[in-house]
Amino acid sequence: MTNTMMNASYVAWMLISGWCMGTAFDFYSTVTGATKLLRWIRPLLDLFFWVASGFFVYYLTFITIQGTFRVYTFLLIGVGYVVYRLLFRRVVVGSAFAIIRFARALVTFVARLLYRLIGLPIVVTWRVMFRLLQILYRFGCHIEDGVAAVVRLVLRIVCFPVRGFLGPERAWRKKLQALEQVFWDWLSNVLKKKPGSVS
Repeated sequence: MTNTMMNASYVAWMLISGWCMGTAFDFYSTVTGATKLLRWIRPLLDLFFWVASGFFVYYLTFITIQGTFRVYTFLLIGVGYVVYRLLFRRVVVGSAFAIIRFARALVTFVARLLYRLIGLPIVVTWRVMFRLLQILYRFGCHIEDGVAAVVRLVLRIVCFPVRGFLGPERAWRKKLQALEQVFWDWLSNVLKKKPGSVS
C-alpha cells in the first residue's frame, strides 16, 4: 500500500511538473519576446529555467520515491506538458499579454504624469528664461549702441578745438616718432653687445 501511494504521488507530481514547466516557459517567453528591452536576457532565462527545472524534478523525485530515477520520468513530464498545451496554454499566454499591456499602460501613465508634473514646468521655465535673456541681450545691445553714439558725439564736441593739433601729420608727432625710433635702435645695439666688450 505504501509503495502504491508513493508511486501515485510520484506520477501526480511528475505530471504537475510538466504542467508547471510549460506554464513557466510560455510565460517568460511571451514576456521577453514582446519586449525588446528584455530580449537580451532571454539566453540567461533559458539557462536558469532548465537548471531550476532539473532541481525541481529531482526534489520531487526525492520526496516521493527517495530520489530513484525512473525511465518513464520524462514520459510523465511530457504528458503533463501536453495536457498543459491542450488545456491551459491559451489562458497562460493571454494572461502574459494582458500583464504586458497593463505594464506598458502603467509605465506610459507614470511617464506622462512625471512629464506633466516635472518635465513640462522645467521646459516652460527654460523657454521663458531663454526668451527673457534674448530680450535683455537685444535691449543691452541697443543701450550699448546708444551710449557709444553719445560718447562719440561728446568726444567730437570736446576734441573739436584740438583735433587739428592731434592730427597724424603734425610736426611734434613726427619728432616723437623719430625719438622713439632712436631709443629702440640704441636699446637694440645694447642688447646685441657681448658681455665684457667695450663700446
